[in-house]
Amino acid sequence: MADSPGSPNVLFFIPDIGGFTRFVTETEISHSQHIVSELLELLVDSNEIGLEVSEFEGDAVLFYRKGELPTLDELLAQARKMFLNFHGHLKKREAVRVCQCGACAGMHKLTLKFIAHSGPASTMEVKGHSKFIGKSIIVAHRLLKNTVPESEYLLVTQETLDQLQGDPSPPPMFESGSCRYEEIGEVVYRHHSMVDYLRDLSPHS
Repeated sequence: MADSPGSPNVLFFIPDIGGFTRFVTETEISHSQHIVSELLELLVDSNEIGLEVSEFEGDAVLFYRKGELPTLDELLAQARKMFLNFHGHLKKREAVRVCQCGACAGMHKLTLKFIAHSGPASTMEVKGHSKFIGKSIIVAHRLLKNTVPESEYLLVTQETLDQLQGDPSPPPMFESGSCRYEEIGEVVYRHHSMVDYLRDLSPHS
C-alpha cells in the first residue's frame, strides 16, 4: 500500500511486551490483564520525547510523532527509560508478591522490545477514530517479527537513521540486520541490545 503524495512524515515507535500471549492464555486471565494494563500505562507515562498514543494493540503501544524527529541519542534514552521503568515495576511487584497464581508467579518472564520506523503516512477516519494507513505503518508492524537473536532490544530502520537529527551513523553498539517481507521487500535496520541496562536498576527498584 503506497502512501499518498505529500503525506507528512511520521515516526512510529512501538514498545512490545514479549511473552504476552502465553501470559494471558496459560495463566489466570484477570491477574494477567491487570498486570499488562499497568505495564502499558507505565510505558505511556514514561514518554519524554513528545510521543502520542495512536492505539493500544494488546501487548504493545503504537506511539507516533509528527514533525521534527528526535536524535538517535534521544530515541535511545527514551527506550532506556521505558525499559528500566518496565523492569523496575516488575521487580517491585515481585518483591511484595503474595499471590501464587501463574500470572503473578510468571510476570518476571515478560520482556520488552522497541521498534522505530519513520516515513510518510496518511490517516483515515473510521467511525470517529483516526487510523494510520500506508506502507510506513505496515513496515513498523511487520518489523515486530524479525530475526534479531534476542528478546529485548531497540530496532531502528536504516531509513529512519538516515533521517534522524544529528549524526546519522549509529554508534558501534548498534548491530546491522535486515528482513525480507512479502509485498514490502528487504528492510534494513540496526538493533541495540537493552539487556545491559538492567544493571542500572537499583537494588531497591
